[in-house]
Amino acid sequence: MEKLSTFLEDLRFIEWVVQPTPELQGFWNDHLRNHPEDRENIEAAKRLVIRLRIREIPLDEKEKIVLFSRIIKHIEHQGNRRKRMALVSGWLRYAAVAIVFFALGYLLFHQKESIDPRFFTEEYAVPSNGGSAKLIRSTGDDIILEQDKSLITYSPDGQLQINQVPIDKASDRSNTKAGSLNQLVIPYGKSSRVLLSDGTTVHLNAGSRLVYPEVFHGSTREVILSGEAFFEVSPDAERPFLVYTNDLRIRVLGTKFNVSAYPLDNVVETVLAEGRISLGRNDENRNVKSYELKPGDLASFNRTSGETVLRQVDLDNYILWTEGILKFESTHLSRVLKRLERYYDIRFNIQDALLGTMQISGKLVLTDDPGETIERIARTASVTIEKSNENYYMVRK
Repeated sequence: MEKLSTFLEDLRFIEWVVQPTPELQGFWNDHLRNHPEDRENIEAAKRLVIRLRIREIPLDEKEKIVLFSRIIKHIEHQGNRRKRMALVSGWLRYAAVAIVFFALGYLLFHQKESIDPRFFTEEYAVPSNGGSAKLIRSTGDDIILEQDKSLITYSPDGQLQINQVPIDKASDRSNTKAGSLNQLVIPYGKSSRVLLSDGTTVHLNAGSRLVYPEVFHGSTREVILSGEAFFEVSPDAERPFLVYTNDLRIRVLGTKFNVSAYPLDNVVETVLAEGRISLGRNDENRNVKSYELKPGDLASFNRTSGETVLRQVDLDNYILWTEGILKFESTHLSRVLKRLERYYDIRFNIQDALLGTMQISGKLVLTDDPGETIERIARTASVTIEKSNENYYMVRK
């Protein structure tokens, strides 16, 4: 017997309830004939979808932040095993987004059922191979960001500007009430800077995703990060700023720090430039140790061992990327090349695994031409890097 959540994740089921067609009616009638044991859960799921269409479940901003965090954690855990789902078009797509969102929220916060929110895998996954950056509004609308380095600004009341161009409120169907979340998705080869409604600036690196409200409400300011970002948090002693990643929760009042939490990296790195932050695990175990960082501290959380190590570092190695500069000291060649992959949206194939462990030091100005940067890396590491096709390079001794 399928679980209730299985039907709430199935867009064919959502479409059948919201806008039935003879084809869908036949499909689900056949399903009921072949699987009569599912009838009870199908009827319950139908009632829930209908109820949620009529009356929105009142999740506040904090609950939705936690919900998105759980969804993103699942997406990152699934990795390449996830299934890609076809999206319905037009208004039904946005209706389905809203329905499934609130249905999942209802289950998570009211029925406490363990769910598998695969729908969001397609809708919110970072496009790592090319494509345009996009801003996903709380209504489900996508705004494509044409520039490689975009600037997104929110006024204190949530009015949006993109690259200093105001977004016409007449076509802006989202709102600034509590729980209204936006999501910025930045693919490889792109970057973005976001000025949030509280005055906080976020520099979002390539291959990253940020979930945040248009206007902060309540006693805290909370965002979700997947990937890498440098935060310049606007001071507010009454409302702490919280950053959630897949594994960690970072609490600040007003400070500057960098977080690198890419889904496929085994280590999550948080480095503090100014002020003070508290860092702990993003889970329900309140007994897990938290760490207080001071300027110059790097906290490295190992996802495999669950251990966190603190040490003092050269800040330039971790934050100069915001100025288009890559600085590294005694860093494995494979790690330097990974950063270049994200910045330029290219791929390296290291022929000998030992080459990847070679430690190199240097400072690179990341120009628009990847060829120039790659040539300098090859000279620094004394290796040969050859272009095999448009976006792939072979690395050998």
